[in-house]
Amino acid sequence: MTPAATTVTGSQTIVVPVRQTEWIQVGQVKPINYYLSLLEANGTQPYVQLAKELRKLPDLTNATAVAKITYLALNATNPEVKEAFELMIKGGTPYPGDFKYPVPDYNTELQVLYWLACQNELKKDDTLALAMAMSNGLWATMGDDQVREVAMHDATDMLVFLRETSEWQKGKGATELESYPLEGKICLAWRANYAAMSGRPHHLPSFKTSKISRWAYEWITVNRDSLLKMRNEIVQRGWYSTDTNTLIANLEYFFYFNRGGKAGGSTHWVYKGGDETAVVDNRTVVNHDMSNADFVFKFFLENGYAFGDCGDETALVDALAKSVGVATNPVSYGVWYDNRMTRHVWVSYYDPASRNWRSYERQASMKAYPSYLDDKGYLKVRFFVNKPPVIEPQYLSDTNYAEPAVYVGRTVFRTDEYTIEELCALLLRGVATTQMKQWLLYS
Repeated sequence: MTPAATTVTGSQTIVVPVRQTEWIQVGQVKPINYYLSLLEANGTQPYVQLAKELRKLPDLTNATAVAKITYLALNATNPEVKEAFELMIKGGTPYPGDFKYPVPDYNTELQVLYWLACQNELKKDDTLALAMAMSNGLWATMGDDQVREVAMHDATDMLVFLRETSEWQKGKGATELESYPLEGKICLAWRANYAAMSGRPHHLPSFKTSKISRWAYEWITVNRDSLLKMRNEIVQRGWYSTDTNTLIANLEYFFYFNRGGKAGGSTHWVYKGGDETAVVDNRTVVNHDMSNADFVFKFFLENGYAFGDCGDETALVDALAKSVGVATNPVSYGVWYDNRMTRHVWVSYYDPASRNWRSYERQASMKAYPSYLDDKGYLKVRFFVNKPPVIEPQYLSDTNYAEPAVYVGRTVFRTDEYTIEELCALLLRGVATTQMKQWLLYS
């Protein structure tokens, strides 16, 4: 599955980069072991372990790609490069006990980075490429052969798309996504919204017993063609703003709040719940909690409105924001009332002006469910933060977080209890990027 970047003449392999990468200064490319030896000769971690993990990859034949990874690691001036490699080594190799089928015994996040290096230049301090690898290793772990093939090409497509988007932002006078912190880039690279936390028919934990099919993979991941259409729609409708808070407010208001009041109160959204069904891609499914941004957006374009529950609106806004380079991540709160949990899901977003992760005011203030909350201020709530699959072992181990006292697993970070007022205040002033990184990558 390695993209060809070598030619063989007799017994000599000549490595020809697609384009010269200036900072590598390749000259005559040396054998793969030369670059791995450079990492080992450093004598410190994570570089020694990086060489060891790279040696395990089954398709490690492209010397240019290995050179790029080596120079990315050893020539870094941004400490988040080292941090990213440390996280990949910690979390990129799946634990076989998590699955009922064989999974790779090597680091699938490093494999995705290798695929990217085979097909693309790696820039100096390229945390965007690292984030793409960290967010997509799970597909190489859980996907069938078709999914692995598609995911390899999708990783490159998305890396190219985000690099182009960063340039597009620069032309608009907005903060370029290339300057975002590591966790922001990881969230940008993760294209499956809240599918690990919830969603049907393709809730990710359901694939612990059988591999993800191509149909399921394409259902839960937004594709580049949709993102390009979304960006065009945002610009044409005048929703775009270089101020991230205004942009998100425009999207949330249009799709979910233009009638005011409860979430789903919009002329452009029909709220669905219960056991009703819809036909999507010629299959009958429950008409909410679908985790399919491609379908919801296509339906909106064709009908002038969309449908589903708060999760479906979350998936749509998550993808729309990504299309213009805004890093988003699904979050939710849970309220236990009359022995059951009421949950509401929406997107948090990275605001580069404040370096905080924020939420749209109507979402953060919990006006979405006034009938439960406005007169029940004594209730305590839990705040859940969706976590991209950077740390793969036990990621899908136990995702039942509906019980107040129970939660094991890595798909979400669950906070301690807040009063409603405390959580509202936190979300409106924003969560510092240092705190969000801790929640997403180290909790």
